[in-house]
Amino acid sequence: MVKSDPVDQLRTLNEVLARASASDPERAENARRALEFFSHEDADSGSRLCLRDCADKLAKLHLGDEATSELAFAHWHVPTLEDFSPLWIRQAIVTEMKKLAGRRQSLLLVTGLRETVCPDGSYWTKKRQAQYDRVRTWVDDLACAWVTRGAQLQVVVL
Repeated sequence: MVKSDPVDQLRTLNEVLARASASDPERAENARRALEFFSHEDADSGSRLCLRDCADKLAKLHLGDEATSELAFAHWHVPTLEDFSPLWIRQAIVTEMKKLAGRRQSLLLVTGLRETVCPDGSYWTKKRQAQYDRVRTWVDDLACAWVTRGAQLQVVVL
């Protein structure tokens, strides 16, 4: 699996949020320009972007205030751990899904999974791919089990 670029991940998230939230098209365009600018600056300076913080800010830009937004948003950044036990993941996903409870449209964003499965300096192997696929399946299954009946849920893993 190719190394993920945070700017590319944020571009993808920007497009998903623009379509899912029916936000102002000008907001999405401004975010595109900002990401393009940062992409050029990042290449020159070598600084790293924190996907965890920027994803939340981008969501706030598109969705506005949580109380008035039609789309509920929850973000789970996977912490670096050695073991991906189903109980640990279950607790984390259930916590995030409770934030989305009672809303007709919701989006669950999961970040950091690839980096947790394959830390810097490691190779992406078949074993790591199997672990990644297993965790993805757990996330999808738990999200489907905890979503409000009749609600539309999008699960985005970056």
